[in-house]
Amino acid sequence: MIKSLISKIAKNPTLFYAMSIAATWANAGSLLNGITTAQKDGIVPYLLWALGNTLACVVFGVFALKIPKLVNVFDSRIMKIIMGLMCPFQCWISMNGIQIVFSTTPIGEVGGIIIALVFAICFIVLLYKYGILSNILSDHISWISVYVILFALTGVALIFSKGNYQVLQMGTDQIGVGIKNCLLLIPGAFLYPYYYELLKYNDKNSDGVNKIKIEKAFVLGGFAFGFYLIFIFLMAYAKFGIVANIINAILVTLIAISSLSSFLYSIYLTFGKKIGIVINILTVILWQFLIPLGVMGAWTLMASIRVYIVVGAIIFAYIWYFKEKYSKKKETAK
Repeated sequence: MIKSLISKIAKNPTLFYAMSIAATWANAGSLLNGITTAQKDGIVPYLLWALGNTLACVVFGVFALKIPKLVNVFDSRIMKIIMGLMCPFQCWISMNGIQIVFSTTPIGEVGGIIIALVFAICFIVLLYKYGILSNILSDHISWISVYVILFALTGVALIFSKGNYQVLQMGTDQIGVGIKNCLLLIPGAFLYPYYYELLKYNDKNSDGVNKIKIEKAFVLGGFAFGFYLIFIFLMAYAKFGIVANIINAILVTLIAISSLSSFLYSIYLTFGKKIGIVINILTVILWQFLIPLGVMGAWTLMASIRVYIVVGAIIFAYIWYFKEKYSKKKETAK
């Protein structure tokens, strides 16, 4: 069965890439922070937050290959290290999400921690052994499952709320918060090592996977994520009981493990397998000390840093491009 699925990826990888792109971008915070944003800040801030989330992968797909020298800049050793060092934050966000969401169920906080650790360890081993195709395949399966469960959970939660829905404010007084979150999100995809690997893998791979127009996959991935956010918005109206909380915990886990696998794999991409496995193991061990930071705290810290790095990289890419262009003109003139 696995070989059959891999064969499908090889023949028509666009949808598989798109689902993997959406799954990687999602993270546990997209559900937890999305509901929190809608309920606490209001509808308008949520829509702005959702817009930034939807555009992130689209903007990356459209511009990553068009901005001259940008891929070269991010392929440099220093940028790989910067991106690689940010990957543990993404792993911690995923693991935090699993731990937090299970704390509201009979399984409890400790059960959530154990589940997060088990998944992390399994992915460290699987990705070390099988590489990118295993990540694409696991992302595809988990993201299809997310759509199915999300559709069912949204319907069940709204029905069992029996009209006793959460009241969402318009939140026009918090529009500044929404704009800030939107702008912080859009450049985020440029610091995902896995996305650059997809660009390179599509251009040349040893697995016989067909080459496609990769920009299309990123655009589809962005819209697939935007479609998912419609259901998150509807869930913000619902009130969850014990059963719904357990289903919600399973849903968050599926979302979280998709991102977790991609960022554990990104650490291998950045540092190589030998150093990467050490860093991945340290990431899992150090997570215990970062649980108190919380999902939003970790996301805010990372997002605040990454926007400056991306802007700086784009500026440097253009300087490199124009400097090289000027040098060629100078040589031609001679």
